[in-house]
Amino acid sequence: MFPEITSRLRSLLAAPPPLSIFGGPSEEKTVTSFEAITTDWYARNGYNQIYEALGGSGASWSGERVNLASALNHSVVWACNRIIAETVGFIPLVMLQVGKNPAKGKQLATKHPMFQALQNAPNDDMTAMGFRETLTSHCVLQGNAYAQIIRRSGTGVAMELQPLQPSQVRSGRDRASQLVYVVKTGNEQEKTFTVQKNKPQDIFHMRGLGNNGTVGFSVISMAHQSIGTAIAAEKNLGNFFGRGGRLPYILEMAQKFKTKEDFDRFRADWEMVYAVAHKAPILENDIKYKQIGISLKDSQLLETRLFSIHEICRWFGVPPHLVGDLSRATFSNIEQLALEFVKLTLSAWLTRWEQELWRCVLTPEEKTQNYLWRHNLNALLRGDFPSRMTGYATMLQNGIANQDEIRDLEDWNPIDNGIGTGYHIQLNMQTLPPDGGPLQPPKGPGKDPAETDPSAPD
Repeated sequence: MFPEITSRLRSLLAAPPPLSIFGGPSEEKTVTSFEAITTDWYARNGYNQIYEALGGSGASWSGERVNLASALNHSVVWACNRIIAETVGFIPLVMLQVGKNPAKGKQLATKHPMFQALQNAPNDDMTAMGFRETLTSHCVLQGNAYAQIIRRSGTGVAMELQPLQPSQVRSGRDRASQLVYVVKTGNEQEKTFTVQKNKPQDIFHMRGLGNNGTVGFSVISMAHQSIGTAIAAEKNLGNFFGRGGRLPYILEMAQKFKTKEDFDRFRADWEMVYAVAHKAPILENDIKYKQIGISLKDSQLLETRLFSIHEICRWFGVPPHLVGDLSRATFSNIEQLALEFVKLTLSAWLTRWEQELWRCVLTPEEKTQNYLWRHNLNALLRGDFPSRMTGYATMLQNGIANQDEIRDLEDWNPIDNGIGTGYHIQLNMQTLPPDGGPLQPPKGPGKDPAETDPSAPD
C-alpha cells in the first residue's frame, strides 16, 4: 500500500474526527465520520479509483453508481457539457475600460496583462479557449471552477491564471467568517488562501447554482438518479445484444437430477456451449426452453432512452436538438430553440465569467478604474453570412457604424485615405421639433429660396 495512504489511515484511526476543516464552526465542510474524511482525502490526492471504491459516488435507485467518470461515459451528459463549455470557450472575451471622458466610451484595455491572458493564453501551457473551456466544464459538471492567480510582486496586478481541479480545493469560512480556500496539489503541502477585505485575491472561483453563495451544487451529484437510470437502460440494451438478442430464460426438466454433481456438470456444460451468443441450443431429454421477463418492446426501452435525453438536458438547460435529438425540432422552431439556448443558458454562463473575473482578478484599486469584461456574441453568427450582412447593412444605414468599423468585424483592412471613416444615415430621416410642431423643410446651401422661405417673391 502507498505509504501516505497507510499513514493517513493510522492517523484517522487514532484521532477523533475533527469538527471542521478549519477548526472552527463551519456548516459548509463539517466532517462527522471516518468514511467522509477518507473518501475526500483520496479524491484530493488523486486516488480516484480508490475514492470510487470506498463509496465516493452516489448509488442511484437503478443500482448504478454515478460519478464524474461514469456520467461522462453517457453520450447526453458528454454532449451537454461539451456544447456549453466549447461555446463559452470560443466566444471572444475582451477586457475593457471606461474612460473618464464619457464621450470616448469604452476602450480596449490592451495595456493590462489580463487582456492578452484571456484573449490568447492565460499561462504557458494553455490557450485562452482551452482555459475557459476547461473551467466552464468544471463548473457545469461539479458546480465550482478554480484557478490560482499569479500576481506581480509589489503591485499585485494579475499576470497568469493556473487552473485547479475542483477535487484539489476545499472552501469554507474561518472563525472570522472570512472565505478560505485550502489547495492540495499532488504530494505537495496544503496551501491556505484567505480572502481578505481590500486585498487582492489569490483564487479565481466561479460558482454554479448553489444555496449559500460560496459553493455551487454538483449537477452530477444532484442528477445522479436521472443519470443512473439512463446508464442502466444503456447497460440493459448492451447486455441484450451481448447475449445475441436473447431474453432471460429458464430450462424446465421432466426429472430432477439425482445428485448435486450431476446438476453442476449439466449447468457447466450448458453455459460453456449453449449459453454462448449466436449458438442455437439443442434440447433433449424433455428439456423445455422458456423465456422470462418482458421484451424490449413491452419494456418501452426505446421510449425510455428517448426520455432520458430530455431528462438529462433538463438538468443542464440545453435544448435536446443541440445533442442530436431532432424529434421535436421543425423548420419553424429550430431557430427559436437556438435563440432560447443563447438567451437563457449561455447568457448566464457568460455573465458568470464576466462578473467573477471582475470580483477575483482585479485588485481593489483596479476595481475603481472602471475595468470590465464583455463577450462578443457576434462570433455565434460567424458561419451565417446572410445574417451578418443584413446586420451590417442596418448598422451602416442608420449611422451606428462606419465602413471601416464593419470591415474590422470581418478582419478586413480599412479603406485607404480614410474614406471609410464617415457615418451615413438615410436622407429622409429628420429630427423631431422639441415643441411638437410640424416638420420644417430642410435648409442648406444650393436650395431654392422659394422652397426654404415662403415670403420670397416668385
